[in-house]
Amino acid sequence: MTANRAILSELCQEPELLTGYLDGMSNAGRRVAQACLENEVLPELETERFDALFVALFRADNRAWLGCLLKVLVQRIAAGRSGLGDCVGLIAGEMTDVDRRKALLALLPVADAPEDVRLLLVRCGLADAGEWIQYLLQVNSRSAYFVLLGALRYVEHDRALLSRTCSYLMRKGDSLSFNVASIIRLSYDIKEVRGTFSLHLAPYQLARVEQNYSAFCDVVRI
Repeated sequence: MTANRAILSELCQEPELLTGYLDGMSNAGRRVAQACLENEVLPELETERFDALFVALFRADNRAWLGCLLKVLVQRIAAGRSGLGDCVGLIAGEMTDVDRRKALLALLPVADAPEDVRLLLVRCGLADAGEWIQYLLQVNSRSAYFVLLGALRYVEHDRALLSRTCSYLMRKGDSLSFNVASIIRLSYDIKEVRGTFSLHLAPYQLARVEQNYSAFCDVVRI
């Protein structure tokens, strides 16, 4: 592994050389190299070099590399070495629906602010707020749920979708999701969704919760 690390670190200076080197390896050798890159080399690279390798490895074999790259990217974001969405923005036009789903489900949980959530969705190629809903529902975070409330305004004519959204959130079983379901039920007067709801908000409070992130966090605090 030590020898591989030295070779791989050197090849990382030229993405085309690295992908060519990996292509010439056996399956077993490629797995060892991938583990070394994931655990030792990629986390320590300078941002510009990592971004270039992210794109090169994705283009070389997206199915083999995307999961690994996203795992490293999450670690780098936590360490302050990469920005949220920077890399995926470079490949947005090349991602399949499966790639996009993988990227969003990996990165949305580490988007701490609503503006980061919106930026990530746009950088992944989703310009329509109505398309955001299916991804935002998969993430149990206050920032994602706050953006979800705004996205639902674009589809408020679809009562069936609003009802399904409430029911889905309630089935998740956690307090945060249940409180968000309660806000949606109250906002759109969805009487067909039944349950024991503890939130009782006046219309002016509902409007503030949808527009002000601090007010939203105060209401859904867990």
